[in-house]
Amino acid sequence: MSERTSSIHLGLVLHNHQPVGNFPWVMQQVYEESYLPMIEALERHPKVRLGLHYTGSLLDWIDEAHPEFLQRIAVLVRRNQVEVVSGGYYEPILPSIPDVDKIAQIRRLTERLSRDFGVRARGMWMAERVWEPGLPRPILEAGIEWTVLDDVHFKNVGLEDKDLYGYYATEDQSSVLKVYATSKELRYTVP
Repeated sequence: MSERTSSIHLGLVLHNHQPVGNFPWVMQQVYEESYLPMIEALERHPKVRLGLHYTGSLLDWIDEAHPEFLQRIAVLVRRNQVEVVSGGYYEPILPSIPDVDKIAQIRRLTERLSRDFGVRARGMWMAERVWEPGLPRPILEAGIEWTVLDDVHFKNVGLEDKDLYGYYATEDQSSVLKVYATSKELRYTVP
């Protein structure tokens, strides 16, 4: 009788953001109640792997208020437990700004992540998960290979939950971007 092993593979990216100019006491409270406990949990459970996205404005605050926190994330990155995920530095709604600004925002955060954590981010978070078909070209031009989109985008073209494992490729002007679907059920269960 052969022994059968099974495993579950779940791609998980946690999005962390605070608006520019938020009250310092709010930032501190969220840090203590959310950001810090998550890193402590990851440190205790080294087999858990996931992606972490922090917006540039949040990284700016963390760098000023808790620089040791960035060092702790860097340790998780070095041990290949965490993949840092880029995006627009100030969390812009990408379709609403010019392409040159899209590219600059993404490159700025990607460069910040490289400086802080010693790796080049390959994926990105889409602010408010807003998508337009012209986004692949500027995203790829900014050096990003993949992103995550709401499953609703996929379901609106006829796909079902069973079709949303792995990634799909989308293109604009011959630039191919990998897109992964989120799970609405998981998205609303986690918070």
